This record gives sequence, C-alpha cells and structure tokens, in this order.
Amino acid sequence: MNKSFNLLFFIKKSKIKANGTAPIYLRFTIDGVPKESSSKRNIQPIKWDNKLQKVKTERLY
Repeated sequence: MNKSFNLLFFIKKSKIKANGTAPIYLRFTIDGVPKESSSKRNIQPIKWDNKLQKVKTERLY
C-alpha cells in the first residue's frame, strides 16, 4: 500500500487586503488529491520567498 504526501506553502496574491498583506495558504496533496487551507497568517508579498516557501530573512553579517 503506497501513500504519497506533499505539502506546499504559498501566498494567495489574488486575496491581497487593503493594508497590502496577502494570506499564507498551504496546499497538501494526499495520493494525488490536492486540498488547500489557510494558515490564518498574513504577510507582505515582497517578504515571501516562493522558492524556499518561507519568509525572507535578513542576514546580519
């Protein structure tokens, strides 16, 4: 019995609020069936790193 699972974090730019923030969503796929859910968190799109699926951080060195 093979099971597959994948998890992806992304921001939903189509739902940008008046203050310029967008909600962070997660998409999980189980056995090829995708589902989306909100993380109930918001972020400015400029601070989101799509490749790493996380908030961009500033290096202090």
